[in-house]
Amino acid sequence: MKKILKYTLLFSFALVTQNLFWQNLQFNQGVFTIVKVSLILSLFEIILKPVIKFLMLPINFLTFGLFRLVIFTLGFYLAIFVLVDFQVLSIATLSQNFFGLTIPAINLQGFFVFLVTAISANILVSIFKFIVKSPKIKK
Repeated sequence: MKKILKYTLLFSFALVTQNLFWQNLQFNQGVFTIVKVSLILSLFEIILKPVIKFLMLPINFLTFGLFRLVIFTLGFYLAIFVLVDFQVLSIATLSQNFFGLTIPAINLQGFFVFLVTAISANILVSIFKFIVKSPKIKK
């Protein structure tokens, strides 16, 4: 129970932070939807993800671990499937000039939106886990 609560809080912070960056998540009922989505993602992370990793181990070896990115994406597909008031919208950015370097415009739709959203959310969860992790005191 403690682990589910920890992951729910971590995913809540990650979803809000990720939405500030990409602005592609739509929570129709506000904070209540954020908590529901993070609860679904935390249950996926704790219960389903280890089982899927074990079942897909040969594919994971063949793709040198890149199949894990698809496993991350399945969590967001699960949240969309279960919740009606949560949506993942397309990602569209404008081209930018940065010290003479032109960064092209990005327009992602479909599976790639879920993939980028899942990767960025999991990176943020990892960063937040590192921040929250308590140091172990040696005796």
